[in-house]
Amino acid sequence: MKTLKLDDLKSLDQQDPLSEYREAFYLPKNTIYFDGNSLGPVPKKTLNHLNKTINEEWGSDLISSWNKANWINLPQTLGNKIAPLLGAKAGEVIVVDSTSINLFKVITSALRLNDNRKKILSESTNFPSDLYILEGVNGISNNQYECILIEDDGNDIEKHIDSSTAVVMLSHINYKTGRISDMKKITEYAHNKGALVVWDLSHSVGVMPMDLHDIGVDFAVGCTYKHLNGGPGAPGFLYVHSDLIEQVTQPLSGWLGHSDPFAFDSKYKAANNINKFICGTPPILAYKAVESGLDVFDGISMEQVREKSIHLSEVFIELINQECGEFAFILYSPNDGSIRGSQISYMHENAYPIMQSLISRGVIGDYREPNILRFGISPLYMRYEDVWNAIMCLKKIMQSNEWDSSNFKVRNYVT
Repeated sequence: MKTLKLDDLKSLDQQDPLSEYREAFYLPKNTIYFDGNSLGPVPKKTLNHLNKTINEEWGSDLISSWNKANWINLPQTLGNKIAPLLGAKAGEVIVVDSTSINLFKVITSALRLNDNRKKILSESTNFPSDLYILEGVNGISNNQYECILIEDDGNDIEKHIDSSTAVVMLSHINYKTGRISDMKKITEYAHNKGALVVWDLSHSVGVMPMDLHDIGVDFAVGCTYKHLNGGPGAPGFLYVHSDLIEQVTQPLSGWLGHSDPFAFDSKYKAANNINKFICGTPPILAYKAVESGLDVFDGISMEQVREKSIHLSEVFIELINQECGEFAFILYSPNDGSIRGSQISYMHENAYPIMQSLISRGVIGDYREPNILRFGISPLYMRYEDVWNAIMCLKKIMQSNEWDSSNFKVRNYVT
């Protein structure tokens, strides 16, 4: 195998068809950011967009902006901007509430559609919040459902789906390993058994093409603050296949989910479209930040994004093997790029202080239990040269035992 050199990676950067998008973001100097899979950086457009909203729409036009600036329709407008990234149709996606709240809505909705079945299937390695919501849904349903958590990391989940399964709830990309679940295969198998499927797209939206509508995915949720760069705590989104929207009912029947909110009826009548999943008043400033993040994707080929993601990851893995092979890093993500999402995870017995040492040098990734260093790959702004510099920094830390300082062993609340 050819030894990689810095000049090789600089050459790849010069040939990169996505290189221009790096200029769309504020990226701090002397920082290499591998945490876009937790919180994306600030798009340069966001500040001006928010200033306009605050100074003109809110400051000058006040409440009239619900109509004049079309604030009232932002949940649907932004949903339709996300839809192409998901392979969804207009009217199937809405931006609203948080990912966890949206998961509560769609799981409950799915169970109502399949109310003669009493088994819910997920993975023990799913993101904890998803599992907590599942517990909560079952709890308020008097624990009438059998919640089965598969231990095998999705390799054979189909064998657990049977005629008693109501809902299968999975993450498209596992948050620890980065493994991609076969959405098409699992969805089709579940449907053949009469089960409905809910997908969490939080780690896949914005970094890989999807085809939710044509595959026939029933429900999906996701967040906008990771690869969509909507800002900390930005609202989530949910997707419902058009074949289900009219018949489905959701549990959080709020004012703006009414078919005619400004009729102020005392009894609830749900909208007959995706609007039924809105509860309360949209947080407009947060929505405007999300809008700026989504604008970055105008005209982007998700196939090119995915291609670069795989290649960046392969370079990362190759450089770890080449430069840090002596330091006992164990690849925790799939080695096969076709089933690995836009992140790379390594296990090491000193993972936490190593990551803290990297962060102190401006190489920002994150840590996950147990002993996992996680590096998010964000193709819109990440360069091949960044990968080289990050691995060289890691090599220095390991050679010098810099990570062994007591300062790096103090656990932060957020890891």
